[in-house]
Amino acid sequence: MKSSISKKEFTKMSLQKRYEVLKNKGEYVGVRQLGDHRIHLYAVSNFFVEMWILFCINEIRWIEIQNNQSILNEYTDNIDIKKNLGL
Repeated sequence: MKSSISKKEFTKMSLQKRYEVLKNKGEYVGVRQLGDHRIHLYAVSNFFVEMWILFCINEIRWIEIQNNQSILNEYTDNIDIKKNLGL
């Protein structure tokens, strides 16, 4: 990761500042879709953050820390280890 930021610091930030943190310090992990939203997962410091985008108008609705392991596991469904390793 590029630099450390705490969960507490992140939750106090505005939506715009959270977006800047994702853009500059976040490490992209994956994407999932739920209804009309495309949800992008990022690793920031030692936690995960979801960015929810209403895709029909390409608008960021919210950016929040994601702690729910069941939801985080949904991103692993899209990972093909053999393909990523060229096997």
